[in-house]
Amino acid sequence: MQVLTPEEMRRADRIAIDALGVPGIDLMRRAGSEVGRVLLDRFGSYGNRFAVLSGKGNNGGDGFGAARWLADRGALVEIFLFGRAEELAGDAAESFQAACSPRILIHELPDSTQDDRAARRIERADVVVDALLGTGFSGAPRGRIAEAIRLSRRARGVVAAIDIPSGVDGLCGLVEGEAVCADLTITLCRPKVGLYLHPGRAHAGEIVTVPIGMPEKALEGAGGRAFLFDEEAARRLVRPRARDAHKGHFGRILIAGGSPNYTGAPLLAGRAAIRTGGGLVTLGLPASLRGAYAGAVLELMTLALADEDGSHTEKGAALLLADPGRFDVLAVGPGFGRGDGPRAFLRRVLAGWGGPLVIDADGLHAIAGEKDAIASSRARIVLTPHLGELEALSGARRESILADRTGFVREWAAAFRAVLLLKGNPTLVADPEGIVSINTSGNPGMATAGSGDVLTGTIAALLGAGLSAPEAARLGVWLHGRAGDRAAERKGEAGLVAGDLIESLPDALRPLEEEAGAR
Repeated sequence: MQVLTPEEMRRADRIAIDALGVPGIDLMRRAGSEVGRVLLDRFGSYGNRFAVLSGKGNNGGDGFGAARWLADRGALVEIFLFGRAEELAGDAAESFQAACSPRILIHELPDSTQDDRAARRIERADVVVDALLGTGFSGAPRGRIAEAIRLSRRARGVVAAIDIPSGVDGLCGLVEGEAVCADLTITLCRPKVGLYLHPGRAHAGEIVTVPIGMPEKALEGAGGRAFLFDEEAARRLVRPRARDAHKGHFGRILIAGGSPNYTGAPLLAGRAAIRTGGGLVTLGLPASLRGAYAGAVLELMTLALADEDGSHTEKGAALLLADPGRFDVLAVGPGFGRGDGPRAFLRRVLAGWGGPLVIDADGLHAIAGEKDAIASSRARIVLTPHLGELEALSGARRESILADRTGFVREWAAAFRAVLLLKGNPTLVADPEGIVSINTSGNPGMATAGSGDVLTGTIAALLGAGLSAPEAARLGVWLHGRAGDRAAERKGEAGLVAGDLIESLPDALRPLEEEAGAR
């Protein structure tokens, strides 16, 4: 499903109204009726009272429309306008006038009003509807609106937000002050990016998207290039295995990693690769450490690479590149270590490798500040940083990344000419063409040592199976998260370890394989 930024949604509105002649009030009426329909379906038990908390902008106008729709169908509705009716303008004013009815009790609560009775009625409502601030808001709510948000948080009933919980930034999901904590968010036309980025995601509750009559031409003109990657998207990328396939059909994968202090990481990546279907998986290890891996995982092969005191060197990379047809996919980084040797190894790989290449962990630190070397490489690169590693790669400060995560990864994927992940909850995946996906699987139990190594092996195996770099990255992230969800169902979140994710990868992949085979 497409996901929009607030600016893209505003652009669609302008195109619909100014270029296509759709009256803005028609969009608002449809929004109100669709919100009302969901509210009545979910919470329309006999006698339930709806308290609609409205601001003075268009989000308030949507709330007035929902109130009227509910009242017309016999619901008990009150509107609490945090402002004066005379301050309303445009479509919001028209929507308010349409809601003025003996069936709806309306309270005007401007800044100078201290109405304890209204506060008690809000707190005792069965359903509180948040129509205070729209998706264009950023910063910290102030004054009467901040007070209204606090009232919503004291309500005994459920809280439903229209479009986005008030106080949540629709672009980046940040919360800088008071914010509504919704049980349900009914978002209009398309979900907004900030609903899926923490802490905004924690404020949104269940997310339901409703149509408002926005023409597809307006949405196309808005230029939205982000989408949710869910199970349906994952299904489309899984292909059935040919009945006469052999191991060579599923990739000859080399995972280069390991150092004296990090011997487990390449094993985790290698095990994940074979559990995701990798055909032939080899660990490229510092020669002096190779013996420590003998027989550790029977299905994995090992290759000794020239090292210095257990660290990878440029000579090791030269050995790989001397026979480029030996492997189909390279993954570099799990347990790689830092220093001049690993940096020289990876620079040599960037300059000489022309196939799929996954770079993770210390491999990312080895190429920090090497934008031109990454962009000029012939390799089809997948970069998998978490926030700190992306800071090192880009030289940007954390605050500038978090201010617009989707925009940042889109910009830097283009600059690197690579697929760029930003690992987290949720993980974002951007390709050089500017498409950004927001992953929908996973849980906090996956925040454990080695989880990133498992992801590296998973993506490498999918590349070996023939998926493009963007496809392998998106599907790999989703499978990794789904494996984590499966493992958490059995063991809970707190006790998860990376090995649990590996053992759950077949469980995550199997339903998709079965469906692919039936197609």
